[in-house]
Amino acid sequence: MTLLTIVDKSLCALLEEILLDQGNQVVVATDLEEIRSVLVERMSPAVVLLDFDRQSELAEICQQNRQEKIDFPLYTLALVNDDQLGDLMFKEGIDDFLRLPICLGGLRVRLRAAKRILALEMELANTRKNLHHTASHDSMTGLLNHKGIIDVLRQKFDLLGISDQPEPVSIVMMDLDSFKNINDTYGHLIGDSVICQTSQRLRELTRSVDAIGRYGGDEFLIVLNNCGAKDAFRLAERIRSAVEEDLVTIPDGVMNTTISVGVATVCQENGSALDLIGKADAALYKAKKDGGNRVRIAENGH
Repeated sequence: MTLLTIVDKSLCALLEEILLDQGNQVVVATDLEEIRSVLVERMSPAVVLLDFDRQSELAEICQQNRQEKIDFPLYTLALVNDDQLGDLMFKEGIDDFLRLPICLGGLRVRLRAAKRILALEMELANTRKNLHHTASHDSMTGLLNHKGIIDVLRQKFDLLGISDQPEPVSIVMMDLDSFKNINDTYGHLIGDSVICQTSQRLRELTRSVDAIGRYGGDEFLIVLNNCGAKDAFRLAERIRSAVEEDLVTIPDGVMNTTISVGVATVCQENGSALDLIGKADAALYKAKKDGGNRVRIAENGH
């Protein structure tokens, strides 16, 4: 647990000695930039112990940075004198207070309570993250699910609409050739194995800035960040070739699988995410119609 103290220098030595005695990691910060640096860089729950007079500075820092950079709960404990008690109720962002001069017993009690509250808040935050991951990811492959990958693409379209120099966004849609025959011949466990093996290959061949989703069944969708049609086509060819070379273990030996791929690109806000998916899907259909195991680019992809 990190304890950040924002107090006058006269109190620093006393507080540091008390807080360290409780086995805490103590950071003393008195300068505004130092406070900001501590809150942004230390990614852990923090109890902030501060002079009440410094509350406005803390509020300013939190307003500027907390939403974007500080992804952990803060618990603010204000040190106040009797004259400041009347103002306390009108200040937001203060979780608790302790009267000056400091009572060591009272400080320890409040710190224990703060730690319990922070632990519960972290547990709640982790639960929210887990629920969000479950709602947006495919349980079998670990890839984004249908809704998750479409949400990513829609976010890319939102950026195209507000950027003065929009970066191209390409999508690669693919599905396994003759996948129904694989299921019918070898069973669904082998089919699932093929899907998982293909998913892993997609992870290996794409960048960390790209997003991969299981669009449905044996169909996958990749959203490529800042990638034009030519580069998207080259990536799609690498994926197609790699999948073709992979061997899948079956009861009586091994087999090859192939994929058909459609590529579509947008360079500026034009239509919608679903429109772009429709173009990639049409290109995928053409690849299937031409015999499968090939890549086709949507007619307006450039």
